[in-house]
Amino acid sequence: MHQGLERALQESSVSTRGDIIRWWEAKRYHFNGFLLAVGLASWLLVMIAGSAAVKTGEDFEEPLGMVFGHVIYLAVANVCYTLGWVVDTVLYKGRPRARMYRSGLIFAVILTALPGVWAVIAWLITVHTGRKLD
Repeated sequence: MHQGLERALQESSVSTRGDIIRWWEAKRYHFNGFLLAVGLASWLLVMIAGSAAVKTGEDFEEPLGMVFGHVIYLAVANVCYTLGWVVDTVLYKGRPRARMYRSGLIFAVILTALPGVWAVIAWLITVHTGRKLD
């Protein structure tokens, strides 16, 4: 596992709800870093593979979505991240739930990668069939 992620997942001797919130907030930069890296790769795949999969003059993805969609997505992802520590403090067990953090991170990374994966699949379909998408 990535050393930065391992460090982010280390549990400490947290005892208060405020400590749990601080634990989660200290990991927000790791969360956003992973999403930004995967999001950039996904965005590039959509631009390159997606554009190769469609006919000339067609857009694989709505251009405004490519420009503004990532900002909205990152904002919503951070709202969901905040819900992680809200749930963790409501269902207080004395220390943060590293498994919940890890599961949320994995889910967010997979969700972030899906547009790029779909673009590559669409491109492979066009290579196999010899016909570009409308």
